[in-house]
Amino acid sequence: MNCIKKLFTTTMLLTAGTFSASTIADQMKIGYTTMDLANPYFIAVTNGVKDKAKSMDVKVTIHDAKSDPASQIAAIENFVAQGMDAIVVSPIDAMAVESSVQLAHDNNIPIINAHQAMEGADAKIGLIEFEYGYAVGKLAGEYITKHMGGKADVAILGQPEVSALVERTSGIKQGVLDFAPNAKIAAEQAGYTPEMGARAAETVMQSKPSVRVFVGMNDAGILGVFEALKGMGVNESEFALFGLDATEAAQEKIAGNTMYKGTVDIAPYVTGEMIVDVALKVAKEGPIEEMVKIEMFPLLASE
Repeated sequence: MNCIKKLFTTTMLLTAGTFSASTIADQMKIGYTTMDLANPYFIAVTNGVKDKAKSMDVKVTIHDAKSDPASQIAAIENFVAQGMDAIVVSPIDAMAVESSVQLAHDNNIPIINAHQAMEGADAKIGLIEFEYGYAVGKLAGEYITKHMGGKADVAILGQPEVSALVERTSGIKQGVLDFAPNAKIAAEQAGYTPEMGARAAETVMQSKPSVRVFVGMNDAGILGVFEALKGMGVNESEFALFGLDATEAAQEKIAGNTMYKGTVDIAPYVTGEMIVDVALKVAKEGPIEEMVKIEMFPLLASE
């Protein structure tokens, strides 16, 4: 998309390295319980998981926890009962699944932790949540300084029930204020699906009508904000929206010179492919001590 500026021009490389997993994939079974497929990011991740597994003749079962920790616990227990060779968890509540992790280990099944950190995993695929939030906060702060005279009332959308994502929200706020010290965090709302983002926008614009910048912990919530603001008939040139995950819908809006101004790409489809590679490597070779890092690439509308 030629009207998106990719702030890091380095080729997308994932620090996991390249695993020669194809030699160990015969008849392997992987269970993956993801946070919520209402989030377009996790749809892209699971597409990557499914396509990679299919290409390697690995059986994969995807479970949508729908932001319900109890559902995720039940899924892990079911995966154990089914004798999976590896179980991958993107935890909603990291503490809630600890007993399920132990259950898997008691049955000699490795657990791979994707995204939000949890204890006891045999491998961790993720990023530093504060740094991820800071990356988009920096984009928003720089925009406020350059295009809004350094002052703006800002609304932050987060997911407060997930402890790791509280750190992401903290990073967003710090990034905004480091690069726009005279900006004001005027509102904070939960908003991590399009529907929640739309409701958050309505609440914010009623209670804090001076807000002109929305920064979210993902693109899904901010896409909801985008549609809600359009429905309100606001002067779109006054608004700036920023999200995370670089979903296709977000990139299209950024490329279209809309009020959606920036996001941060962490290549969800590629991350899904990496999940399969890491799961197979752990199943054959044992735990991976160091975090397998997901790279971050900020994307900003070209000026």
